[in-house]
Amino acid sequence: MKPFEKFLNDTLGTKELLETYLELRQEFQRLGFSENDLENPPTYSPMMMRLFHKFGDTQKALFNQVKDYGFDVTFTEFMSYMKPLMDKINELTPLEKNGNIKRRNQRDED
Repeated sequence: MKPFEKFLNDTLGTKELLETYLELRQEFQRLGFSENDLENPPTYSPMMMRLFHKFGDTQKALFNQVKDYGFDVTFTEFMSYMKPLMDKINELTPLEKNGNIKRRNQRDED
């Protein structure tokens, strides 16, 4: 285990990031999203946007904290550590196979 990974195992920031990710996945479930819908969401709920921004802010803060403690780590290495943890959450919060949301036409067609 790399030193930065041990640090991430013991910091509360990792727990906060994963809890936010879990809440975001649960919101996707509530909205009936499929995995494919995540690439181009059919709708954006206020809760989804709040959690999305909270996740991004927490992720950035946690990475910066790792760097501030002097660990020589790239963002790619950081995310390589986080990915299996997030994949476990994905397994616990599966999304619809095809989704059940009808896409809104958001184009300005006359």
